[in-house]
Amino acid sequence: MQTYIKNRMLQGYDLNLVAAVGISTLVLVLGRYRPLDIDFPRATQLIYYVLVPLAAGWLFFRDKPWDYGIRIGNRKWALILIPACLAGMALILYGASKMPEFRSYYHRYAMDWPELLLDTALYMLAWEFLFRGYMLFGLEKSIGKNAIFVQAIPFVLLHFAKPFLETLACIPGGFGFGYVAYKTRSFLPCFIIHFGMYIMMALFTN
Repeated sequence: MQTYIKNRMLQGYDLNLVAAVGISTLVLVLGRYRPLDIDFPRATQLIYYVLVPLAAGWLFFRDKPWDYGIRIGNRKWALILIPACLAGMALILYGASKMPEFRSYYHRYAMDWPELLLDTALYMLAWEFLFRGYMLFGLEKSIGKNAIFVQAIPFVLLHFAKPFLETLACIPGGFGFGYVAYKTRSFLPCFIIHFGMYIMMALFTN
């Protein structure tokens, strides 16, 4: 008995697109209003942003984790894009770290670096998978490389609490992250770049 949707279409509706947008939106709402009471770092994000989308992809379409960018991908492009992005962003972040708006947001009077690194790494892993993994590669099946631009919309909106210039920069930044994932066929390079950017800002402002 078939228990999954094979052709991904129903009465002219692209169910693949519906799932990618619907599940992504759902887990963001759940993460905001229904955090999980589990004693594990970033359990809410890891479960909602990673496990739920993967489970949905398998249940609906029998998609595998690597269909959503959980793989090494194109190493050649990754080895080019990761250092290039981090080098370019280092200069930008250093300049931004001198602005009062950024210093007041990122400065901490006491820093527990091991805890910060673990917490940030897990959060960034879940965050990047949702946008540059599940959403990007999920939408690619329906709208091709235009998914690069669509996945950037919620990414930017979720930066509204951060400094204005950072949120503004997330528009081209979101496109850039999407391009890196699309080019390398993996969300992992985006995770490395995003994690590296946060650590650089923490170092520059503390």
